[in-house]
Amino acid sequence: MGFHGRTWVEADLSALAENVEEIRGIAPGKEIIAVVKANAYGHGDTLICSELKRLGVNFFAVSCIDEAVHIKDAACGSDVLIFGFTEQKRLTEAAENNFILTAGDIEYARELSAFALRENMNIRIHIKINTGMNRVGINTEAELEEILSLAGLQCEAIYTHFSCADSSDEDDSAFTKSQQAKMLSLAKGKGLRIHSQNSGGVLFHSDFEADYIRAGLILYGLSPDPGVPPPIKLSPVMTLKSVIHQIRILNAGDCVSYGRTYKATEQCKAAVIPVGYADGYSRAHSNSGSVAVRGVLCPVLGRVCMDQTVIDVTEVNGVKVGDEVLIYSADFKETNIEYIAGKLGTIPYEVVCAVSSRVKRLPKI
Repeated sequence: MGFHGRTWVEADLSALAENVEEIRGIAPGKEIIAVVKANAYGHGDTLICSELKRLGVNFFAVSCIDEAVHIKDAACGSDVLIFGFTEQKRLTEAAENNFILTAGDIEYARELSAFALRENMNIRIHIKINTGMNRVGINTEAELEEILSLAGLQCEAIYTHFSCADSSDEDDSAFTKSQQAKMLSLAKGKGLRIHSQNSGGVLFHSDFEADYIRAGLILYGLSPDPGVPPPIKLSPVMTLKSVIHQIRILNAGDCVSYGRTYKATEQCKAAVIPVGYADGYSRAHSNSGSVAVRGVLCPVLGRVCMDQTVIDVTEVNGVKVGDEVLIYSADFKETNIEYIAGKLGTIPYEVVCAVSSRVKRLPKI
């Protein structure tokens, strides 16, 4: 990228392909629904969809209609399931694009049917069953039967969502099995396809009955619970990179960034990199994060700013303006996304999804 570059995500598409093969291996006979919501978990949805399409994935899932519209060209005629509600004024757009909507509420299903009859359109749906998340989904067989009876709705599948499928705790595992059992009890005899396995379900409940699996985080080479070793090899897809824009010498007593929270105790060499919390690099890295330059770990000095961060490059031989900086990378434990998530007291999902839209997404060359 050179000096004129800023900060960018480098997506390793060969790692993505490896993950797809690993997932297919653990879920033989089940079709992958690739979850590409939230800009493909921060990796770049159109970039990821195009590659997944090339790899033979023909079903995608997103959170809302805006995301569905954004990926439709990259998905290139594939099925697209929208998890969230789609407002009335955009139902025509959804139907015309052949998107699949989620019927997770009886009143909403009635609204969809009324719209379909009024506009003489057919609306494709998957019915969401609440089996314990208590977030979205119908609860009873009576509700299911009513939705199936509504005119204008083409129901193609029934699904649910697990709350703790990535947990090794015995009670959690039993709860996940009860969720699966409830969904199957409602779906039995309906002649519809089913899906329930999110990433945790794919990894740790691979024997569950299903026609589809919903691969999300594991597509991107990350485990939903880094504390539980996955049964397949996962190869991280994301590397977050930046470049050094300025270098200066700090003398003993010099302070860095807002609040003067860092004070140099001796002369050192500091570099400015154009990444900050507006790019998704958490302010919690202030005075505690590490990045890598020329194979050397460099600590963050002072507070992370909105657009810039200062790092200590004293130990980097030959360091210069324009040098590449690894922010998130599997090359070092301290820059590993799962390690960073643990250090920040959060989950890998939040770390990658937080990478903002102004950060370019590029394929690894």
